[in-house]
Amino acid sequence: MENTLDHAYRYKVDFYWKSLAMYGAALMVYAVLKGTIDEKTLSITLTDPIVILLACFVLISSLSLIINQHARRVILIGKDFITFQNRYRSRTFELKDIRSIILVKDKRFRVNTLSAIKIGLHGRRRPIRLRPSLFEHEDALIHDIKLLKQQITQRKG
Repeated sequence: MENTLDHAYRYKVDFYWKSLAMYGAALMVYAVLKGTIDEKTLSITLTDPIVILLACFVLISSLSLIINQHARRVILIGKDFITFQNRYRSRTFELKDIRSIILVKDKRFRVNTLSAIKIGLHGRRRPIRLRPSLFEHEDALIHDIKLLKQQITQRKG
């Protein structure tokens, strides 16, 4: 196995930032509209059920963002290996360990996009399921996976 890595693909946390911003803005707007202004002071009602619900959404979005940012998930793809790495663990699979790679197309929208990639491994019953849309540079990730798939089919044939 080579030490030089061809490509690294990081897990996207954009969705968590956007949801946190939307829920936070909705919470502030609703709290200000629901509150009252008396003698140049703004009083906000915190016991309103919608304020509590929006605050829960903000809290859950914040925790999800912190957890996913802390995990630091990365996929490293080289010429003859693929590595799944996070903050605590790293698993490397060489081409000889990979049984098959299946590219699953999205059937709902009838567009030529991939919804998942299944990587079958020797000695493992269930394949590893990978969603390329959850990682940065999705198109390059799919291209690299296709190159690995070609190498596997050439090795078998």
